[in-house]
Amino acid sequence: MIQSESAIARFIQLFVQRSSGESIPEQVSQFADPFISADPNGTRCVRVDDFAAALPRRKLLFDRLGCKPAVLVSLHETQLDARYVLAKTTWRFDFARANSGEAGQVLADSTFLIDTGEEEFKIVMYMTHQDVMQVLRDRGILQS
Repeated sequence: MIQSESAIARFIQLFVQRSSGESIPEQVSQFADPFISADPNGTRCVRVDDFAAALPRRKLLFDRLGCKPAVLVSLHETQLDARYVLAKTTWRFDFARANSGEAGQVLADSTFLIDTGEEEFKIVMYMTHQDVMQVLRDRGILQS
C-alpha cells in the first residue's frame, strides 16, 4: 500500500478503504454527480445513482471470482491547475478461484481527475486503461 501524506494520497487511501467496504453511499460519496467514466470501449456521463445501482452486481461478480480487496500499487499526482489534480494509479487484484483452487493476479491502471476546489474533493473523471472484463476473460479468471 502506498504511504504518502499529500491530500490526494489521503483521498485515494479513503477511496481504497471505502471501495472494500459494504456501504454503497460511502463508496459513491467521493464522485461528482454526474462524473465521466472512460475506458477502452468509450466515454459516458454517469449519474451517481446509476453508479450506486451497479456496484452490488460488480461486487457479487468479483466475490464469485474470489477477488480480494484491491491493493493500490502506485499513485502519481499531477497538479493541472489550482483546482484539478490528475492521479494516475495502478491496482493489484488477487483472485482465488474456488472451483479450481488456482490463483490469479491482475494489474490494472486507472486515472482520476479530482476536483479539489471544494472542501470535499470529488472525482469528476474516472478512466480505466484496460477492459477489465476482457483481461479477466483472457486470463481465464472469468468464463465467457
